[in-house]
Amino acid sequence: MAQPTDYFSEVSKTDLTRVVIALATEVFETRDRVSALEQILAGQNIDLAPLDALVEPAVYDEERLAERDAFVARVFSAMKTATADGAGTDGSGIQESGKG
Repeated sequence: MAQPTDYFSEVSKTDLTRVVIALATEVFETRDRVSALEQILAGQNIDLAPLDALVEPAVYDEERLAERDAFVARVFSAMKTATADGAGTDGSGIQESGKG
């Protein structure tokens, strides 16, 4: 039986943790903002039921595709960029050595 592909063999635990933290931050900020908007709308006696209606996938909307691509780039920018000597940087200019 063929071995499954290991897509993360060259990724350190630290890099994966950065991605998880970036995703968690994005999710919290989004949930917090949606909650605030829903409270504002409800306070204005606006029916929130349409928010639960089916929404067309982003594949049909160029603006939403661009927002999706920016989100993915932002999350995965948490992965450090390796340098020739094996050290890396997290994008802040702070050098880190070795793999975690």
